[in-house]
Amino acid sequence: MLFISDVHHGLDSLKNLPKLNEPVVILGDLINWIDYRNGEGIAQDVFGKDIVGQLIQLRKDHNFKERKKLWSSMFERDKEGVQLRLEEAIYKQYQEVFKVLLKYEILIIPGNVDSEKIMKETMTSNVKYVDGEVINYKNFKIGFAGGGVPTPIKARGEISEELFSSKLKQLGEVDIVCTHAPPYVKELITDVITNKKEQGWESLRNYILDTKPKYSIFGDVHQPQASKWRLGHTECLNVGYFRANSNYLELSSLIV
Repeated sequence: MLFISDVHHGLDSLKNLPKLNEPVVILGDLINWIDYRNGEGIAQDVFGKDIVGQLIQLRKDHNFKERKKLWSSMFERDKEGVQLRLEEAIYKQYQEVFKVLLKYEILIIPGNVDSEKIMKETMTSNVKYVDGEVINYKNFKIGFAGGGVPTPIKARGEISEELFSSKLKQLGEVDIVCTHAPPYVKELITDVITNKKEQGWESLRNYILDTKPKYSIFGDVHQPQASKWRLGHTECLNVGYFRANSNYLELSSLIV
């Protein structure tokens, strides 16, 4: 079993995945709204480079108030038309991602930029949506809890801390807990490029300390201060920003 996260429409990276006879787990964020390194993504395709450049700078500054104001202004002239173009671009990216993955057995959970509705509508038959489920694989009991941490951006895939906490309770005790975002630990949620704390789950931190899984596996923070961290009895692992570096984690590399 391979774990990846933050695909963000990285089709070239997906084509380089090793073709092993085992499942690939995608921990959310299949589509790419904005690549904060170069501006590429759905927003740039629909609104252009100048606007996206402003959005990127405001995001880096954590100036969410002005970012929200700018985002709203982009819909003023033709709200329905803009919304339609965005929806078409989202559908297209999901379809392209799933087409590249046709030869794999895929397990997925949603991330903060994902649309659960469109993801499920475009999934091919080789893809299984495992959000909120527990599976047994080899010597591991693996639980999955998807969704993005709530932020001022209010992205499509964000859910409340209460809803996420209820997903964790539903899982019970597992050997591996798989999420999109990390537990709220300063070193795991701090991005070294922006030098700011990004998002993390308080409820996941509490769940880990209470139930003591062997591993917590996640993505979301693209350039974390720490990609590995010991939290109580649990090893916490950020599998990496797949679009940028093609990183993946092999289950066989973990100590049973």
